[in-house]
Amino acid sequence: MDTEELIKRCISIRLSEEEEGKVVFKSRMKIKGQKNLTGCLVRKVLLLREVKIERLKLAIQLVWRTGQEVKIESLGDNIFMFKFGSNEDKRRILAGGPWHFERALIVLTELSGIGDIKKQDFSHVSF
Repeated sequence: MDTEELIKRCISIRLSEEEEGKVVFKSRMKIKGQKNLTGCLVRKVLLLREVKIERLKLAIQLVWRTGQEVKIESLGDNIFMFKFGSNEDKRRILAGGPWHFERALIVLTELSGIGDIKKQDFSHVSF
């Protein structure tokens, strides 16, 4: 099958009324997703203005000094996901808080499963 034919077939896919709004994941996909999240922390910077991810990345590199790379993804509303290269770095950073960025408190937490990250509890920080 050539590319054009594949594109036409993809465009023609439609969900029935019964299928609309439903997405079913195979159990192994869910398990794989949960395993991928085990090396992650979610963080919210409590600032009224937007945090620039470039500045955040630079600050993290200078302060955390992790053994392996930490990948950062912005999720909007000053919420960021950090994917650690090692669980040792993740545990050290989580235990080493509280953290701040540009004089604002950072709420750093482990993910509580798969779902809407913006519903994550960012209401407390351990001192």
